[in-house]
Amino acid sequence: MIKMFFSLPHSYPPAGLFSRWHLLLLWVSVCLVAAGLYLSRNMTAAAVRRTVRITTACLWGLELAKILFVLFVTGSKKPNEFVPLYYCSITLYAGLLSSLGSPLLMRVGDAFIAMGGIVGGVVFLLMPTTSLPQYPAFHFISWHSFLLHGTMVYLGLLLLVRRVYCPRLGDIRYVAGLTGAIAALALLFNTVYNRMASDPVANLMFVSRDFAGTPISILYRLCGRLFTPVMCLGQAFLPFFITYGGIVLVRRARRHLCKTAGKSERCMVKNREK
Repeated sequence: MIKMFFSLPHSYPPAGLFSRWHLLLLWVSVCLVAAGLYLSRNMTAAAVRRTVRITTACLWGLELAKILFVLFVTGSKKPNEFVPLYYCSITLYAGLLSSLGSPLLMRVGDAFIAMGGIVGGVVFLLMPTTSLPQYPAFHFISWHSFLLHGTMVYLGLLLLVRRVYCPRLGDIRYVAGLTGAIAALALLFNTVYNRMASDPVANLMFVSRDFAGTPISILYRLCGRLFTPVMCLGQAFLPFFITYGGIVLVRRARRHLCKTAGKSERCMVKNREK
């Protein structure tokens, strides 16, 4: 079992997308997120901040372990597999801003964790294209992937549920700015690496090339030369507006339930009076 857990890609049959192993890992992730939120239900703002700091440190430790595994165990030199410049990697930097920054930087970090991280985490949990197609479910890379993305969902919901972060529409500038900065770094790295390397495979943030076998491939064919700007803008803005729209719907549903409950209580009072 230990040999499998740290095996090379395709040394064992990969779990695959939408397989029973994928569904099992997805179910475990959902249960852990739900359990974490339940255990966090009475957290103070200070406790939430402490949780974000500790979790961020743990995620960076896992990321370093992944980098070492890729470089020294698999021997891969492909930057896509170990350079932390992907959309979901932004959570690592946002966690630092949220934990160590000034009030403004803290707001930037919180905004991404809550308004960008939830959607990013959910999308990967549903389509873990960088782990399960190459590795079995019982593997370090698979576990790392589901732990990272499940934690993204948990931290985002924690900040929102405990109201440590209260979203504003204007926070889009923070989320888009941070995402855009990482996308620019990734694009610069991809461009320089692909011009210098004999095997031009760099595609960090998925902004430079097609990613076959995923929905990105459809977007790549549809957009043609506009793929890179469309991909950058989509990652910068779409997760925020999806999350913000979801929050608005939840708030409206709560107000409707409160009004309904209020009317029911008034009717019960009137009936008692009669």
